[in-house]
Amino acid sequence: MKPVLSLVVLGYRNFDAVTKNCLESLLPWAASAAVEIWVVDNGSPDDSAAKTRAWCEAHPGFRCLISKKNLGFAGGMNWGASHAQGDWLLLVNNDTVFPALALDALELVVQNAPPKVAMLGPVTNAAGNGQRLWKPEADHAQWLQIGKQLHENPSKQLMPAYRCDFFCIAIRRTVWEQLGGLDTVFGLGYYEDFDFSLRLRNAGFEQKITEDVFVLHAGSATFQGSKEARALIKKNKKLLQSKHPNARFEHTRMGNLAVLEAYAVLKQQNQWSDALAVRRALRVAALVADAPRSLIKRWLWGRRVKYLNIF
Repeated sequence: MKPVLSLVVLGYRNFDAVTKNCLESLLPWAASAAVEIWVVDNGSPDDSAAKTRAWCEAHPGFRCLISKKNLGFAGGMNWGASHAQGDWLLLVNNDTVFPALALDALELVVQNAPPKVAMLGPVTNAAGNGQRLWKPEADHAQWLQIGKQLHENPSKQLMPAYRCDFFCIAIRRTVWEQLGGLDTVFGLGYYEDFDFSLRLRNAGFEQKITEDVFVLHAGSATFQGSKEARALIKKNKKLLQSKHPNARFEHTRMGNLAVLEAYAVLKQQNQWSDALAVRRALRVAALVADAPRSLIKRWLWGRRVKYLNIF
């Protein structure tokens, strides 16, 4: 039986503090025929490669790939994806944790996705677009509980996305192969996900946010705001602009607003539900928190969102 989902978990350094947490959260699906899991150590300079291999050997259902050098985010994911057999790829950064029922919920979503939808991004606690939900006082355990509640009470709706964050992303494998995977020109990382989102859109496919799947995102565990990271971000942003001159660099608030506008349409069409109301509650406060800092822009923002009856 061919799996529905092929996970590629990309790790680099800090196995015990980061990657191990991600892998342990995936244990409930290790024996599932619908899921295969590939774990890639991307040339770690510490002992993470050996620990990754040992962990996978001790846990059936996890397959290990060890690179002797750092292939970068794009190169590492491409290598892992080349081994996948599933209908959908699920690219997973190692600084993620999967709540109860997460992959069960995702399996249902991908199996019911319209043919034109080739990429699906889960919601999370930390992202730079409309995938981010808002509850700043929630801790790790509370977010996992929120995720479980979302999985148990699906809305069965897909939300708009201009681009997707690749902390965790589901992509039809046929479309991934058609587009040639991630562009390795971005080196160690940053903006290859934005580039893929735009290339997918330009090829005539759609990408959506699924609020029926939640994945906890701890944030960048590889660079952690270092000088190296800032330099990569600056360099790769220019590279993205050269490849896509019309790319929009939107604030997170715009992605959130697009989802809230989609809610409003569903309400007008009498497609509202208690499940959507729960999700809306996790978003509305963000419109206040994300409002522009300048008084004039804040006033204009307030006028723009007034019709949503939030303020």
